[in-house]
Amino acid sequence: MDLARGLETLFVVAAVSALTPLIVALLPGPPIAQVVVLIAGVLRRWAPGDVHALEGKLDAVAYGFFIPVFFVSSGMTLDIRSIAEAPARLLVFFVLLLLVRGLPALMVYRTALPTMQRIQMVLLTATALPLLVALAEIGLRNGTMLRENAAALVGAGALSVLVFPTIAVALQRRSRAREATRGSVPSE
Repeated sequence: MDLARGLETLFVVAAVSALTPLIVALLPGPPIAQVVVLIAGVLRRWAPGDVHALEGKLDAVAYGFFIPVFFVSSGMTLDIRSIAEAPARLLVFFVLLLLVRGLPALMVYRTALPTMQRIQMVLLTATALPLLVALAEIGLRNGTMLRENAAALVGAGALSVLVFPTIAVALQRRSRAREATRGSVPSE
């Protein structure tokens, strides 16, 4: 794909992304269905290039703009006071993320990956925030989740995003450094 064609595709994706909220606000009915139909229809009709390039552009717009906006707006409603009043609840959810989401990866990949890579997989698999934010929001809206549990769950998810990948990267760097020192044995 040449640069001009790629930029044209990116422009179409950005234009549709920018105009969608305005158009959806004018249309009656549930907004989620409207957004999906609008974006899919417009992009299918006017976006040049192959589907994989278009998918990459959509990912770039979503992960670069819409998802951060969602998390910033969600984070602004996070009940920090509930977390400060009962920090043990956050720590319990944090450990549960590691056990429930991470440990299965340790077992599933026991024959496919070496131990260090499985540990890194556990850490990366245990990282969770988008699902937790959505579940907490749904639980709060329909009254099935206590506010303090929702705050601790989202707080644990945010902590997992900060801590688990950092540990996984540190383990990878340490493993590479160890391999480099083994590989650079001085010749006599």
